[in-house]
This record gives sequence, C-alpha cells and structure tokens, in this order.
Amino acid sequence: MKTNVRLLLQVLPLLLLCFALLISSTTSAFTKKISIKNPNSVAITDAPVVLSLDELFTLSTLELAKLTVIVDGKPVVSQLDDLNRDGNPDELVFLVNLKAYEQKKVILKTTKISKQPSAEPQTDASLILKTSEGLRHVTEASSTKNDMYNQLHHHGVAFESKLIAYRIYFDNKSTIDIYGKKKAQLELSQTGWYPTEDQIKAGFGDDILLVSDWVGNGTIKGWNGTKLTHIDKFEKRTHRILTKGNIRTIVESEVKGWEYEGKKTDLTVRYTIYANHRDVTAEVRASNDIHNLATGVQMIGGGPSMKSDELVGTWGSWYPQPDTLKYTKETVGLGLFLPLQFTGKHCMDGVNNILLFPVKAGEVVRFHFTTVATKEENQPVKSAEAFFHYLKNWSKGLSSVQVN
Repeated sequence: MKTNVRLLLQVLPLLLLCFALLISSTTSAFTKKISIKNPNSVAITDAPVVLSLDELFTLSTLELAKLTVIVDGKPVVSQLDDLNRDGNPDELVFLVNLKAYEQKKVILKTTKISKQPSAEPQTDASLILKTSEGLRHVTEASSTKNDMYNQLHHHGVAFESKLIAYRIYFDNKSTIDIYGKKKAQLELSQTGWYPTEDQIKAGFGDDILLVSDWVGNGTIKGWNGTKLTHIDKFEKRTHRILTKGNIRTIVESEVKGWEYEGKKTDLTVRYTIYANHRDVTAEVRASNDIHNLATGVQMIGGGPSMKSDELVGTWGSWYPQPDTLKYTKETVGLGLFLPLQFTGKHCMDGVNNILLFPVKAGEVVRFHFTTVATKEENQPVKSAEAFFHYLKNWSKGLSSVQVN
C-alpha cells in the first residue's frame, strides 16, 4: 500500500505537467506575421488585401472565426469568405492604406471574438425571384432558356457599395447597368433599384444610364469580326451571389455551353466590389481558348471619350430611361482598364468604345471598371477633363497588394 502511494506521489507531478501542457496547447493563441507591399507608383486607399487560407495556414473554422488582423498596431475589420461553397472559409480579406511602394507588417492572431472590431455592412447584393407568393430573395438562379429577365426583380443580380450600384441583366444581352447615388449609403434593400418619389426627395439614388443593348460598363460580349454579339446560344445561364459583407461583395454570371467561335464553351465572369470603392474587379474564366471577347464602355450623348489598348473612358449627359418627360439627363463618366498583359486591342462599334482580348482555358483575365456621376454629393469630378485625369491615376493603382 505504501509502495502504491509512493508511486502515485512520484507520477502525480508528471500527470499534472502533461495536463497543463494539454490545456496550454488547446488554448494558446495562433500568431503569424506577414508582409504586405504596394507595388504601385501611386498611393492606394482602402486597398484590398486578399489572403488564401490554404497557402498561409491551416486553422479550424472555429479558430478562423477568432482571427484578428492587426495593422499599424490596431485591429482592423476583416472578412472570411467561402468562395467554393464547401462550408469552410478559404479567403480572408481586409483593407489598408498604403503610400506608393510602401511596405507594412501585418499580424494575424486569434483573439476572443468579443475583442474583434465590428463594423456595419459596407456592401450588399440581391437576387430576387418573382413568385406567385411575392418576391423571394435567393443566392442563385438558373435557366436553360432566355426567359429570366422578367422573372427577376431588377432583372438580374444587383450589387453595391455605399458609392455605387450595378446590376447584370439576366438575358442574352447580359448588359451591366448602373445606379448612381447622391449620398454614400447602401440602398438596394430599401429601393430594390426602383426608388419611390418620396425616396428620391429624401436623397436616394436612381438609375443613371440608358444601356439598351450596348456595352454599358464592363459587359462581356462576343465579337463576330465586325460587331458585338450577344450570348444567345447556350445550354444554361446562372447568376449567383458568392458572398457579401463588411469588406466586399462577389457575384457571378455563368454561361454553360455557349456556342461561340465554332465550339461550346463554359464562361464565368466574377465581379467583386469592395467597401468604399466605386470600381469593380471582373475576372473572366473559360473552359476553352477564346480568340476574342469584348468589353468596354458606351458613349454617352455624343460626349468625349478616351481610347487606348488598355484604358477606355467616356463622359456625357443623357436620359437614363426612354421616358424623357419623367426623367432628366444624368451626367456620367465610365472607365475601364484592362492591363496590357492581357493583350487588349481597342476597337469602336457604333457607340461602343471597346477592347477585344483573348482568354486561354484555365487562366484568368482580370479587368476593372468604374463609374462617376455628377449627382453625387462631395464629388470633385465634374468635367470630362477631370474624369479622364482621374481615370489615368486610378489605373496606376490597380495592381494587387503583394503578400509575403
């Protein structure tokens, strides 16, 4: 009996040590330091930093929920996104301000959720089906026919930041239309794209561009060698909302079995808008090589334009709707930047100021488009000259923040 007691007294400290180590291993905070750098020759404000979780670290979903991003010694708002929809977050994104070529250290660490910074939503998206029971919000809608335009409220998926809103027509035209704002605020959940007269009097925005079957701003279309073509022969078309939150909203327009350039191709265009941004990043993917896709900006009311193989822009005033009695002219600037690495070629097709570019299967072509409306409060860009100057500076700051 004494031997057992003596043995227990000898083993007890070791057991307590093992228990303490176990508790420590399960409660210790995860910490990782990374370096971010602005590769651009201009300062960038609210620049997105996107971290692939698979590449940086492996944490459980519970631990990821506790992850805090610290920049300049202060925690900043971040967003976890599950883009492949497998139930696990695969990207972490946050915004930073960086001077030209500036480099900063960032700390990632797990903390109590209660200590993480919080923020109200800065972006939003909506995809709304019309049903016999009323409007129903969904995150995805598909059809094998060109029959969804009138089955969806605001005719397709819509997305916004506090500065601007866009919608993609769910039809063969696939045109991107624009909703301009007077005040910096989210509005889609209240106006549904169609503000009432009382809402307009209260300072809400409204549609600012008559797009018809033209290129709008950033629309993807086909090219038959002489003019733009619609995406009109396909097996299935889908609109979806991948994510929306404090930092960014991402939506997709997908077409499967598009009969184009002599073959059937699956084409996906992903659109991302960030908080405090009016510009959108578009990513194009295709299952087959495509020799020529087209995108660009449309001319507005015969106004001036800028043209090159990487940056196109237009400025002008025109009615946003065919009803010229109810609506007044809106003055708008449209711009689109396609980096030279994607070998764009400028072309004109009527009022369409466009860029033609190839897409290789398995690769991503990335371009950016932006909109400015003179109706906006505190908006310094009020002329074509000022807008085209703005576009040149904007295009210099679009290379992604580097992460090491």
